Amino acid sequence: MTQSILFVEDDATDRMFLKLSLDDSDLDVDAQYCEDGLKALEFLKSHEAPDLIVTDLSMPGMDGVELTRTLKSDETFSSIPVLMLSTSNSKTDVRRFYSKAGNAYIRKPDSPEGYEQVLGEISRFWFNVAERGV
Repeated sequence: MTQSILFVEDDATDRMFLKLSLDDSDLDVDAQYCEDGLKALEFLKSHEAPDLIVTDLSMPGMDGVELTRTLKSDETFSSIPVLMLSTSNSKTDVRRFYSKAGNAYIRKPDSPEGYEQVLGEISRFWFNVAERGV
């Protein structure tokens, strides 16, 4: 069964790694991409809600923490798991994300192979292991 993921990532290189990793994997994922939180909110207003949202932390317009807070306070989107994929290892950033009801904070890999592994683990856990309320 095809699962849908919305990736919210402002860095073109990271978006490329995400796309290439999904293309090279055997994951059955329909991926959409937005460049920041504001564009993600606009996207969500006009498309079917994804099964999972993966966002970056630092982005122009609206960062990943503010996007998470906005989504979790909206009944339409509050049950969608939101994962943070960030280069930051700051405990303050991690706590700030979780305080807004984020579901998992994951460090960004530094290679295409690392992205493939992380995406495989995300897919396995959220689509095969975790019970979700949707």
